[in-house]
Amino acid sequence: MCMGWALLLRRPKIFPLGNKISKKGDSVLERIERIQGIGLLHDAQGKKHAFQKATLIYADNGRGKSTLASVFRSVSMNDSNLIVERSTVDGTIPPQVVLQFGSGHKVTFDKGIWSERRPKLMVFDSDFIEKNVHSGGSVSTTHRKNLLEFALGEQAVAARKQVEIETEVAKTASEKVSGLIAKLSGHHTGMTLAAFEKLPNLEDSKAQIEALRKRLADTASIEALQRKPLPAVIGEPALNFDSLFAILSSTLERMQNDAERIVREHVTKLGGKDAEHWLSQGQAFPNADSCPYCNQSLQGIELVKAYQMHFNAHYREIKVKIAQLHEGIAARTSQEIVKQFALKVETARAIAETWRDDVKLSSISFDASKSSAALAELQVLLSKLADTKRLAPTEAAGTTGDRARAEALWQEVLQEIQKANTSIFECCKAIDAFKFKLKAENAVQLSAQIKHIELAEVRHTPNVSDLISQLQDARKNALEAEKKKKQAREKLDALMVETLQKYEASINKLLLNFGAAFSIQKMDANFRGGSPRSEYSLLLRNKPVSLDGGKPSFGTALSEGDKRTLAFAFFIASVLSDDKLSSRIVVIDDPMCSLDANRKRHTRAVLKEIYTKAEQLVLLCHDLYFMRDMRNDLTGDGKPSPTTVQLIYSGNGYTDFADIDIDRECESSYYRHHRMLAELVEGKPCPDSRSVAKTIRPLLEGYLHRRFPGFIPEGLMFGQVVNLIRDSGSPSPLVYAHHLVEELNLINGYAGQFHHDTNPGNADAVQVVLAELRIFAKRALHIIHSSSPMTI
Repeated sequence: MCMGWALLLRRPKIFPLGNKISKKGDSVLERIERIQGIGLLHDAQGKKHAFQKATLIYADNGRGKSTLASVFRSVSMNDSNLIVERSTVDGTIPPQVVLQFGSGHKVTFDKGIWSERRPKLMVFDSDFIEKNVHSGGSVSTTHRKNLLEFALGEQAVAARKQVEIETEVAKTASEKVSGLIAKLSGHHTGMTLAAFEKLPNLEDSKAQIEALRKRLADTASIEALQRKPLPAVIGEPALNFDSLFAILSSTLERMQNDAERIVREHVTKLGGKDAEHWLSQGQAFPNADSCPYCNQSLQGIELVKAYQMHFNAHYREIKVKIAQLHEGIAARTSQEIVKQFALKVETARAIAETWRDDVKLSSISFDASKSSAALAELQVLLSKLADTKRLAPTEAAGTTGDRARAEALWQEVLQEIQKANTSIFECCKAIDAFKFKLKAENAVQLSAQIKHIELAEVRHTPNVSDLISQLQDARKNALEAEKKKKQAREKLDALMVETLQKYEASINKLLLNFGAAFSIQKMDANFRGGSPRSEYSLLLRNKPVSLDGGKPSFGTALSEGDKRTLAFAFFIASVLSDDKLSSRIVVIDDPMCSLDANRKRHTRAVLKEIYTKAEQLVLLCHDLYFMRDMRNDLTGDGKPSPTTVQLIYSGNGYTDFADIDIDRECESSYYRHHRMLAELVEGKPCPDSRSVAKTIRPLLEGYLHRRFPGFIPEGLMFGQVVNLIRDSGSPSPLVYAHHLVEELNLINGYAGQFHHDTNPGNADAVQVVLAELRIFAKRALHIIHSSSPMTI
C-alpha cells in the first residue's frame, strides 16, 4: 500500500492546507531544486542534478541522508512536523523545499506547509522502522498497528476505510436512538419504554380513571384499619430445673478419707447444725498460721490440715453456687412474674377490643390467682431445698420426688399463662384474616391502575406518538447500519487474512534469500483495542522469539543487522505486491546498513527488481562500492544510466549537492596510481606533478607484488624489493625479473628523491620537471605493460 495513504488515515490533523493531489503525468521526480533550513541542508542547491529513472545519492554518515529521506517522507504524508522538527539548529533561513516533478511541476514547502502531498512516494528509512517494525529493541502494539496498515495495500485500506465509514454511520444511528430514548424518558416515568410503547389507545380512559379514583377514596378507612396495631403474644417465663437440681445434688468428690473422718468427728463433737458452715468460714480468715481466738500456732496440727484439705477450691465453688441459690430461686419464683404477665394480658385485651366492631373475637383471660398460688408453693419448696444444701454443702439435697413436684407446680404456673397466649393468638389470627380480605381494595394497586391509564393517554398524544414513530424508524436504521458494519468488517477480515498470508510467504522468501536464520510465523490481524493491528511471531533456529519480552526476546536474540533485514523485508514485500508499483517512486535510505556480503548481493537483486517495476528508484547510501555495483546493475539494456549525486561538506559544517565520479572514488590505490601516470603520458593537464611523481614507486611495488604474489614480503621498501630480485636464484620465480633490475634501479633513483624514506633531505623541496617526469612515467608503465625495460 502507499505509505502516505496509510498514515493519512491515521493522522488527519496534519492537513491544515495543501491537500492537493498530484496529477497524472507529473509523477516523476526530475530534480531537488532547493532545500534550505533543514538540518545540515541549510542552503543546498540541487537544480543542476537531473534525476533519472534511477538516482543514486551518496553521503558520508552524518552528512544529511536521513534528513533528505525525511523530506521525501514528509511530502509523501504531507506531515510538516517531520521538517519543522529538523529545522537547522543555528540556521538563518526558515525551512523551504522546492521539488520539481514531471513537466516542470513544482511542489514546495514554505511557511510550514506543503503545496501538495505526493502519496506515490514510498520511503524506507529509520523512521519507517521505528514507526512500523520496532524501536529500542522492542515491538509495541503501535508498531503492529502501523505495520498492518502498510502491509495491507490500498485495496485493504479502502476496505478498512469502509469499515470506519460504516462504523461511524452505525454510531450516528445508535446515538440517534439514544437521543430519542432520552427525549421519551420523561414521558414514561415508572414504566419501561418497551411496555410504554405497547400501551393501547383507550377510548373511555377518562371514565375509567374517574371510577378508580372513587374506589381509591373509599379505601381511606381501609388504610386506617391496615395501620391499626394487633395484640401480641406474650413471652413465657422460664425456669431451668436441670441447672438448679445439678447444684442441689452436687457432692465433694476425691476427698481424702482421713480428712473427711477427722472433720466429721470434730463437727459431731462441736454439735449444732451450723458447725460445718462455721468451720468453712474460719478457713477464709486472713491469718492462717494462728488461731483467731487464742493466737496459738496452728502449724503441724493434723485437724487444721484436714480443714484445709476439706474446704478446697471445688468445695468453695460449690459453696458460691449454693450461696446464690436463694437469690436465684427468689427471682425466678417472684410474684412479680405473674403481675407483669397480667399487665401485658390487659394490654393485649385492650388492643383486641378496638377490633371488635369489625372482627368477631374470642375473649382474652388470665387466671392470675392459680398461677400465683402455684408459684408461691414452688418458691417454698425450692427455698427449703436450698437451705438444706447450704447447711450441708457436700451432701445432695432434694429427691427425685422433690424435682417432680417442683416441675408439676411450674406447669401449673405456665398452664394459665399458655391459655392466655392461646386466646391472644386466636384473636391475631382472626384479625389477619380480616385484613387479608381488605387487600382486594388496596390503595396502591388502585393508584397503579390510574397511573397506567394516564400513561396510556400520554403515549397516544401527538408529540409522544411522533417521537415513538421516529424511534422505531431510528431502530430500523441502526439495525441496518450494524448489519452493513458487520458485512464491511467481514470483508476486511477476509481480505486481511488473504493479504497477510501472501505477505508472510513473501517476507519469508526474502528472509531466506537474505540468508537470515529466522522467519516469521502465524501472521494475522485482530481488532484488540478497537483498531486493527498485525500479529506475528518470530522463529529463530526453531525456537520462538517473543516480541513482548521474555527469553529469548526480540531485543536480544536478533542482531542489528537481523532487525534491519526484517524491516527491509517487510518494506520490500509490500512494495513488490503493490499493484500500482509502476506509478510509484520508491525511496530507500541505506538498504545495506548492517548487512553482510550475501545480504548486500541479494539486496542489489531486489532493488533491481523494484527498479524494473517502479516508476522511479531513489537510493541513498553511504557505501561507495555498493553504490557503484548498484549503478552497474542498473546500466545497460537501453536504459538511461542512473544519476549519481553526492552530499558534500559546503562550509560551516553544512551540506550541499555535488557531482560524483563514482568510478574514481571507488578505484584502488594501484588503479589510481596507474591512471595518474597514464593521464600524464597522454598529455592531460597535471595540476599536481609532485603527487604524480610520488606514485611511481608504489605503482611498481604493486605491480611486482601482483606478478610475484607471496614471494615478496610485505613492508619492504622499493630498493629492498629490487635487491631481493637481484639476489634471487632458481627455483625462485623472481629470477624472471633479473632483466628489470637495472631499469628498476634507474627509475628508483629518480622517483626516490620525492620520498622522505629514501631522501633524508627535504624531499618536498626537490623540483619536479614535467618533461623528465613524463619520461619516467612512460618507463614505469612500459615495465607494467610489457614486463621489460623500455628501449630509448
